Amino acid sequence: MKIVETPWNVAYKFLLFIFGMPFFSVGLIMLIIFEESEALILNGVLWIVLAVGFKIKNIYNERELERFKKEDLCYEGTMINIIPSHWVRIGNYITACVECSYKTDKGDCVVKSGYYLLSPFDTKENLCPKIYVNRDNFDESIVELFRRDN
Repeated sequence: MKIVETPWNVAYKFLLFIFGMPFFSVGLIMLIIFEESEALILNGVLWIVLAVGFKIKNIYNERELERFKKEDLCYEGTMINIIPSHWVRIGNYITACVECSYKTDKGDCVVKSGYYLLSPFDTKENLCPKIYVNRDNFDESIVELFRRDN
């Protein structure tokens, strides 16, 4: 099984290397040659700051997942629903949340994950969630999503 990527992990690379660095570099070269190109430099800095923000979000999510893996309860989940969010598409991939359930002693619990990058061919049957739940507060959980090998 392979882990499903989050948009924060993919988008920061794209924003940094496709928009941030080229705009900043061209703006810097034009500033040296023509002595007036602050707009491109500011545009590049804006994209770089946005990419760094996405990277910080990615690092925060990874550390939160590691903390939950060490300290808290782990359950195998079953997929209920894939909820696409059409505001971000990266290539052919769709940004979506997943709704899944897990069984406890008190009954079934339903959780909604954060955002994941799903291919158009992903279905509920080939996705496998693992849910990590805080021992003290069952409302606090995190979902790790895996794609089954075909």
